Amino acid sequence: MARESSTGSTLAVLPRRPVRFERRHGSAVVVKSYLVAEGAAIFAAMTDLWASPLGRARRGGPGMPEPLGFDARTGALTTAWVPGTPLGDRGRTAAAHSRSVEVGNLLAHLHGSGVVVDQVRDRPSLARSVRRGAADLAADPSTPGAVLEAFAEASLAVDRAWLHDQATPRQVLGHGALAPHSLLVNARGLVILDFDRLEMAEIERDLAHWAAWLWVTDGARGAAPNTVALLGDLVSGYAATSRRVPADRAALEVHLAVALIHVAHSWTSLRHDPLTRLRVVNAATALAQRHPAG
Repeated sequence: MARESSTGSTLAVLPRRPVRFERRHGSAVVVKSYLVAEGAAIFAAMTDLWASPLGRARRGGPGMPEPLGFDARTGALTTAWVPGTPLGDRGRTAAAHSRSVEVGNLLAHLHGSGVVVDQVRDRPSLARSVRRGAADLAADPSTPGAVLEAFAEASLAVDRAWLHDQATPRQVLGHGALAPHSLLVNARGLVILDFDRLEMAEIERDLAHWAAWLWVTDGARGAAPNTVALLGDLVSGYAATSRRVPADRAALEVHLAVALIHVAHSWTSLRHDPLTRLRVVNAATALAQRHPAG
């Protein structure tokens, strides 16, 4: 990337990556730092996405920030700054429910982009990640016994659903962490942010991540999540853009189980709320147990 003059630089340290907000030649840009190989791969994928139906030619405006350059010496990836506010955030779903149709439109463009990346998240790798999470908790002496048992049961339920599954589902480019805080709302509509976790995965994986985030944020009350109620508008928006219904019910519910387990493992707020954590993991188990592999 050519060296450019910059002014007014500020630094904001986000949980995953250092981010600088700068002005270059009168325009606002975002500079995010990566390990060089990782950043190069993300920039290449974003460049291909910019040329896809998600990017510059999208009707109504781009559904992503424009990638501007990558510095192979420093790992700095530069994108255009996009104005707006997050669709939601940890602890509040905000407008995520009311704008789910628009989210489905964007997701269909991402999944239909035809872009391919090296990172693959298939069913065996997801099942392994669930087992690793359970093992991490078992190694932590502060984890309550009931929580350990619940995670072990959930891991077994996912294994029973997928371990002997011989299906080879279609994989598409997925966001990998689709949640309201990864979308901005502005006067033109919605824009997807944060392409750090792009991966080849089943369509249902992004849908499940969205549903898990909403269900837990809204209180994680009651039995297993009602996937139809959570995802109805999202699926409608997706189908209107892609001209196909995206979700296989069995695949979606096991993916939702995996997403709930990951939430229960990684959200700091749940580590200090063992009762809610148990509800989330038990709901995951109930979902996965509906679909044991034959």
